[in-house]
Amino acid sequence: PAPPAAQHGAQAAPPSGGDDQESGANEIFRLEAIGHVHIFTQTDQAWGDKAIYDMDQAVLVMTGNALKLTTPQDVLTARDSMEYYSQQRISIGRGNATVTTDDHRQIRADVLVGYSAPPTPDGQNGQPTPNGQDQKKQDSSGDPLTNGSGKLEKVNAFGHVWVRTQTEVVTGERGVYVPDTGIARIVGNVHITRGPNQIQGAAAIINMHTGIATMTEQAGSRVSGVVVPSNGDTSDRK
Repeated sequence: PAPPAAQHGAQAAPPSGGDDQESGANEIFRLEAIGHVHIFTQTDQAWGDKAIYDMDQAVLVMTGNALKLTTPQDVLTARDSMEYYSQQRISIGRGNATVTTDDHRQIRADVLVGYSAPPTPDGQNGQPTPNGQDQKKQDSSGDPLTNGSGKLEKVNAFGHVWVRTQTEVVTGERGVYVPDTGIARIVGNVHITRGPNQIQGAAAIINMHTGIATMTEQAGSRVSGVVVPSNGDTSDRK
């Protein structure tokens, strides 16, 4: 929570002028929390060992073991660090980062970058706002300790990308996933594996709703693979 963080490592900017003891103009510009950090809003929660929050830039960086960020729509975990840029509504997980959606779809990579929609005042994404001015004020405040995040709109994945569907595992070098459509596109040395069967190519499109992964053709590249028959025939089909 914010109050323990303030007690642990709050830093204050010097007053602009006047008597230091009488002005009372000190302004906290950074909070540091150390040990069993738990940060929460009306909709989101995050856990880690250490957190630094830059109040001017509205940037939160968490490090330590068992890093985890939960929202009503998804769960983000990471090994090395997690960053949240409130004004841009960008979440970044570094080191074996994984996003798991509320319907159990999952994508993993060395680095995951999530882009969220603006939150609504009542925390209910997609609901109309009774007062447009209040909505604008909240969106511009840039305070993740107050607002929470909106609906996850897109996830970019970089390095050792791994996607699991109901029947297949797809790996590649880079990817992008749009939760609303359930479509993920993976590029770069792509492999689609179903049991002992595997095909490889330059790019693939995955429909996370149906669980179907399709290898797509790119100029100058070919699709190849090995299919192991299940009818007793011992010869591989290539």
